[in-house]
Amino acid sequence: MDLGLKGKVIVCLSSAAGIGKGIAMELAREGAKVIISTAEPYRADLEAAQADIEKETGNKPEMRFCDIKDGQGIENMIRKVAKEFGGIYGLVNLCPGPKAGTFEQMTEEDWEDGYEKCLHSYIHAIRAALPYMKEAGEGRILNSTSSSIKAALDNLIISNTFRMGVVGMSKSMAREFAPYGVLVNTMGPGRIYTERIKYLNTIRAEKMGISEEEYTKQDSAGFPQKRYQTVEEFGRMAAFLLSPANGSMSGQAIVCDGAMTTAY
Repeated sequence: MDLGLKGKVIVCLSSAAGIGKGIAMELAREGAKVIISTAEPYRADLEAAQADIEKETGNKPEMRFCDIKDGQGIENMIRKVAKEFGGIYGLVNLCPGPKAGTFEQMTEEDWEDGYEKCLHSYIHAIRAALPYMKEAGEGRILNSTSSSIKAALDNLIISNTFRMGVVGMSKSMAREFAPYGVLVNTMGPGRIYTERIKYLNTIRAEKMGISEEEYTKQDSAGFPQKRYQTVEEFGRMAAFLLSPANGSMSGQAIVCDGAMTTAY
């Protein structure tokens, strides 16, 4: 199936590794003009992602640098990309996960950090990209979150709070932006073995007095598919939602979790 992404300019935030890189990989495979980004201190990771994507797809993505907590930097980067490539068709919002812990463990600084990463960065990026989508009469925005948008996760109160904020924002935006041909969706992963999941599994393993490796093995066996999902699976679903082949699915909150969550 041709998704119609060839030549479409799509900016992917936080895409040097993990899920972000997985989405960028599938978009590049479909022929999109992909811009991958991360903060300057992670330049080596972004360069490695660029090389991997080009090797796998034959489509070399562009690299740009911006800190996810620098709202003005995000806006400036997106506007420069639009000027250089003649607009913005698609935007993938994604951020590093916030600090894990309970309500009583979180400080004011932890809450501010979570807000800046998980919600405010998305607002800045959309604010910058939307005018170009409106001008073109088409666009796709995908806000990556977590499976916690369907079922709250223990010990992740900051994530639970702001991920749901993204869902509400996306639903409102989907209705507001629809007349301009701009679709907005939210997508959350279940268990995909990224550095974030390794970090969380290490915390969970320590509480149980076992190794992270043993915890991950036990955890995987407890899911319906008896395994974690992959970045490739998540990336393929994201590519469809971001494509012209998706003509009317908007305002939806979807999880790619192999039936892990029991919520509808």
